[in-house]
Amino acid sequence: MNSSSAQRYSRTRRVRRCAARAVAVVAAITLPLLPSAGAGPAGADRSRPAACVPFGTAQLPPGAPSTGDRRGFGDFARYTGTAAPKRVDLRTERTQFNRYWEFALLPGGLLLTRPRHTGTWRIVPLPSCLRGTLTAISLDDDELVGIDRHRWIYTMDQVNQSPLLWNWTSGWGAMLWLGPGQTIPADTVRPGGWALSVTSPSDNREYLDIAGRVHRSGDAKMTMIPTLRGDGSRIAYADPWLPNDRSYEIGGPLGGRFQSAALSASASTLFVTNRYGDMFTRTFDFDSSGSDSVFFRYSWEPQDGKPSAGTLTQETWDRSTAAVQLPAPDWDRQPKIPGEITSAITVVSPGPGAENRELRVEGRSNGRTGYWHKPLRARQWQFTATGTALQGALLENSAADRSAETLAAPAPWNLSAALPSRTAPVDGQTLIDIGLPYSVVDPRLLDQVGLQAGPSGYRLSVKNFDPAVTTREATVTTPSGTRIPVLLHTADGMRMTPSQPGLTRTPRHLVGAIELPGRVWATRGSDPAVTRFADGWMRGTQIAPITLSATTTDLVIR
Repeated sequence: MNSSSAQRYSRTRRVRRCAARAVAVVAAITLPLLPSAGAGPAGADRSRPAACVPFGTAQLPPGAPSTGDRRGFGDFARYTGTAAPKRVDLRTERTQFNRYWEFALLPGGLLLTRPRHTGTWRIVPLPSCLRGTLTAISLDDDELVGIDRHRWIYTMDQVNQSPLLWNWTSGWGAMLWLGPGQTIPADTVRPGGWALSVTSPSDNREYLDIAGRVHRSGDAKMTMIPTLRGDGSRIAYADPWLPNDRSYEIGGPLGGRFQSAALSASASTLFVTNRYGDMFTRTFDFDSSGSDSVFFRYSWEPQDGKPSAGTLTQETWDRSTAAVQLPAPDWDRQPKIPGEITSAITVVSPGPGAENRELRVEGRSNGRTGYWHKPLRARQWQFTATGTALQGALLENSAADRSAETLAAPAPWNLSAALPSRTAPVDGQTLIDIGLPYSVVDPRLLDQVGLQAGPSGYRLSVKNFDPAVTTREATVTTPSGTRIPVLLHTADGMRMTPSQPGLTRTPRHLVGAIELPGRVWATRGSDPAVTRFADGWMRGTQIAPITLSATTTDLVIR
């Protein structure tokens, strides 16, 4: 057994003696009360959603595999008007499509459908409380959501099945999708600033971690509605398994400061653009990003030499298989489009495959209207002419990158914390080693149950700390005053009660890691301060897990 393994084994034995207390901490956090039936998000225009669809099959994932069965479609009333679109190529608040069906929402809340690319439009029969109330729709995989004039979310499930199985629910939120309902935020960028994203075990099946390793999405579904808020630099997301609040966010491009003008999402892939046509994509979900240690297994260490598991269950329990390597993948810049474009952007998953995505952007080429499109990783855009009227707002699509011109102010929080002694019985690494759901264990609670940690003599400082951002630069100050550049990675902790976005006076729990950048790691043999820190506090590794708790004024690290 090498020294690193011996240290790990010794620490694990010490931690097992403290496991009973740690389990008590977890239990105290994960047994919240369900919200009352009348509860609703703050600021809603109406106190609760429509009452006629309290429960549906969306709350019972994963659902049946896709079939595209058309039985029942002929029973829908034929639409005889002239307002329906002739074709559906983009996902907007009024037009949506998946592999099997197209939908169009007409003024007055009339919802139409037809088989993809063909057939007569027919009217989708709606529950009585939803007739004439829907103002916008979004579709992905086997779910369609509609919002009413009060911004309440309603989910229609089984939209990759026979219309006989389509059904609605207003339910949303913790616990277990049994919450009383959710709205999109009042300050959502409209139109084009929100979208439904679904990754299912039948249609999408898998995703990639930062090392490019394939992981199964699980036996349930990854469902969320990301929304651009305010000036477009904040991306909040509503997850039906999480509390009905606005606290969960996805850090945007360029350190969370990029001001997006439009957003699309599909199968956990987000697609954004600013007003100058600078575009970025990112794969992100609560489950894949490191926050759900109840059902997923993560590691900050390289998983080289370990095979991908065949199922999520195997990945969770069989440690000979590769865990999800963190941090979560960051944003990728997409190539500029060589022509006119609008704010009507779309990302769609055509079928199974971790990166089987197509990007579409409405625009014009040589005077013809249509849309630009390409596979996610392709470098060249193609144009398909449609002759249809433009739906989005024209963007000032410059040939040069102008993303630096659309940056919000940095986060206001400058924080500093002592790094804990490595003799402490519990730290970020040992929580991972035990296999407890560590993303629910705030380090302040460890102190409350007697698992304190003394100072190590090292101190971490970070400027403009934004908890939504995955990776940012930070500094470790040694006992002698030497400053060592590091990277601070974080992922949100799991909360089962409502909270606020950003930092407040209430502690916000995150999981994370401190990493020595490659250029610093390369000096380990020549720089004495780096060598001592790497061999001592970092335990000889380039990246070390931690757990954090942050407020507007202080930071606690274990």
